[in-house]
Amino acid sequence: MIYPLSAPKFAIGWLPALTVASVADPAPRLADAFVVPIGGVSIPLATCVLGALGVILARPLARRQESTLQLPLFLVVSAIMLLTVEIWIIDSRPPALFAFVIAIGLGFSGFSLIELVGSQVREFAARLITALSNKDRTP
Repeated sequence: MIYPLSAPKFAIGWLPALTVASVADPAPRLADAFVVPIGGVSIPLATCVLGALGVILARPLARRQESTLQLPLFLVVSAIMLLTVEIWIIDSRPPALFAFVIAIGLGFSGFSLIELVGSQVREFAARLITALSNKDRTP
């Protein structure tokens, strides 16, 4: 059976439950702890530093194929990966640990990613040129 409940009796049970169940603001994430506005863009410094460290510290672990590159080319590949990680961090604001782990992975095997993208661009360009040249031949 349902019994009628007066407002004071309801408030006696409800107000303490409300105060106990109220949500406190969580501690700020490390990614948001040190944010600096530069040129109208807010830069999460702690996450950017962790991303840079991840790429730089993983570069000595690069694959054998990449170790055959001369030092200037090795540095160019490292700079491309470093820029990629930093732009990704600024754009998507990942948590600090996730950004660090992804940066390590990119520093370790980023050359493979660059090769993959390069081969896909070459294949696309070849298909485009083939399609355009076949279009010129048809009456």
